Amino acid sequence: MKNNLLFTLGFLILCSTHVYAQDYDLNTYDFRYQKYRGLSLDFDLGSNGNQSFNSRQDTFARDSTFSNSHSNSSSFNFSPSYFSVTNTDALQRYVSATMSGDFSYDLTKNVSNQGSDRNNSSDNRLDVFYSNTSRKYAGNSFKYFRFSSNLNLYRDKVYIESNGEPRSQNNSYEIINATSLSYGFGRGRLDQVTDAVQSMFILKDLEKLSGKTYTNEQVEDIAKGITLIRNNRYLDFRIGYKTQLKMLDSVLQANGISGENSIDYFATISDNWLYANRANRSSGSSWTHYATLSNRFGYDVTNREENLLSSPRYEYRREQQLNPSVSINTGYAYSYQQSLHVQTSYSFTASTGLDYAINFNDDAYEDEPIKDEDLELTYNERVRWISSLRGNYQYLYQANTRNLLIVNVRPGVQIERDFPQYRTPAINGLKAYEISPNISANANYYHWFSPHLNINASGFLSTNGRYALDQNDVQYQKSQGTSINYDLRVGVNYQLF
Repeated sequence: MKNNLLFTLGFLILCSTHVYAQDYDLNTYDFRYQKYRGLSLDFDLGSNGNQSFNSRQDTFARDSTFSNSHSNSSSFNFSPSYFSVTNTDALQRYVSATMSGDFSYDLTKNVSNQGSDRNNSSDNRLDVFYSNTSRKYAGNSFKYFRFSSNLNLYRDKVYIESNGEPRSQNNSYEIINATSLSYGFGRGRLDQVTDAVQSMFILKDLEKLSGKTYTNEQVEDIAKGITLIRNNRYLDFRIGYKTQLKMLDSVLQANGISGENSIDYFATISDNWLYANRANRSSGSSWTHYATLSNRFGYDVTNREENLLSSPRYEYRREQQLNPSVSINTGYAYSYQQSLHVQTSYSFTASTGLDYAINFNDDAYEDEPIKDEDLELTYNERVRWISSLRGNYQYLYQANTRNLLIVNVRPGVQIERDFPQYRTPAINGLKAYEISPNISANANYYHWFSPHLNINASGFLSTNGRYALDQNDVQYQKSQGTSINYDLRVGVNYQLF
């Protein structure tokens, strides 16, 4: 099998030329035989707590007070993810599947001369997401298909007691599913140039050792060899590393590059293969026109009991939501390699369509345990016309194979309007129109220790506006608002294979 793989790479031979690798234009690389897959896992366990004791003695009144409290919080989070990339002349496909689990438990106890209190709460969340985006090509034109589904499960429980007697409790859960299906057509293509970038970085390091310059043909042929090597995956990392390094050496020798068994040569290609970052780089442009059918379903139940020791209050609420929509969309994407280190890209999507929403609610508020006949059913429905225009500009700077900086700026605006004849209850709260402009910017910095381990730091800033004209039974109401949000994070990521 190994001999066959090495033989497959044998077609990558050196062609003579007088144009050197420093002049190679990454935007010309269009070798389409990428078939990559990957699986990663992030998880953490956490626990924190507090123990405190306080007392006071009054010698004159011969009285004393004391308080002994304890709190503990435990959490478990995990988020595995899978991806698959296929890029051939006939097919371009991206598959992504992720799961995120967040489970926490909190306990607080307090004992004093006035009695005891105990508070238990648990908060559990599970999210599952899958998407498949495909373009099937015939020449420079393609048929477009995209399917995505997101499932969210949430459960929350709170129990509070005083002196061993229940004081209040809350039990709620929620299920949400959002699914969309898109189909259309387009023209153009974004080609993967990541392997050509890696080829140039390898040759730049080898050039420092040998002093030799390399040709554009060598850059391109070695990039094709890297593509074929990367298409193979190994669960045993050590076996995979040795096999791939031998194949890379064969590709280099087939292109007239050999270290003559030099330890510096093997150390250089080993370092580039084992530790070099492979940022996603692409070049080209495409238009995509498509229609989208989507639906959001939600179901949540809340059962709350409060003030059980004095004036009991019971609350029950059940809500069902159904939100289908249809839209027509057109999008444009462009990516260009300014140099080995810099990529700039931008895209925009314009969309218009109809959105239908209906809610069913069962709720009751009583001072005694709630029975089925106490529930009051209400519902409302609406039909909206929604149009939006969204864009994205990205600047990518890859100084070397260990460090990467990506900056995104995303402006957008959405306009929506209700159809009064399809609104229930009629006219009350009717939205004559709403305009929602927004803009966000984020920066992400990554430092790779190996292809399987990196640390990252990110910053996010956004501002959202809202300008609306609402109509009720009596009058029109104008409203406006602005919000600013930010988020700063530092994290660690480990990829299994």
